[in-house]
Amino acid sequence: MGRSKKSSDARLNRRLRWSAIIFAISAIIALMIIVNKGVIFGKRLVAISESAGTIAEPIHVIQVVATNNYLKNVGDTVELKLSIDGQDVANGEGYELISSDEEVIKIEGDIATAVALGDAVVTARSTEYGVEGTVTLSVVVPASKLTLDAEFDTIGVGETSQISHTTRPTEASGVQVKLNYQSSDNNIATVDNSGIVTGRAPGVVTITGTDKITGLSDTHDITIQ
Repeated sequence: MGRSKKSSDARLNRRLRWSAIIFAISAIIALMIIVNKGVIFGKRLVAISESAGTIAEPIHVIQVVATNNYLKNVGDTVELKLSIDGQDVANGEGYELISSDEEVIKIEGDIATAVALGDAVVTARSTEYGVEGTVTLSVVVPASKLTLDAEFDTIGVGETSQISHTTRPTEASGVQVKLNYQSSDNNIATVDNSGIVTGRAPGVVTITGTDKITGLSDTHDITIQ
């Protein structure tokens, strides 16, 4: 009886030891899977979830910029520079350039050429990642003279007056001219990006309009009663 009990105890001890060894091995494998995000011995055994979903592929970003967004004469050219994920790329390295209107802007390699007056959107498309970046180019007739005028030279507090402009040559007028506006005193009157002046307090302000393309500027006074 005593010998049988000792034999039974020995078998139980062996089982306990094997169970402990198997548990330890399982714990080590589980830890390796977690640390390596589901990959062990070069193979993905399980998908590990992070936050609200499974591990996602990285988001790639392509950017395109022009050395100058305004081409002042038909036939002028501008260089387009690209980067993918912040790294500069050269012509043909995994992307293509497309003009929205080849009758305005024509693309050859990394060079955009002005064909006619107007605007065109140049799209850089990554052939590897399928992402896109854009830049708008304008072919313009540069102004040689800029003159400001106003809808009303005198307005009340809370009232508005629209600043207008004329240019020489006339082909440079309208959408071709892009102005920055500034008030000499925002406490008396403010002016927004479209040239609308709003009276804030009695006084006189000088509104300055500057052509973004040529740097030409002119001024016009507005009286607030």
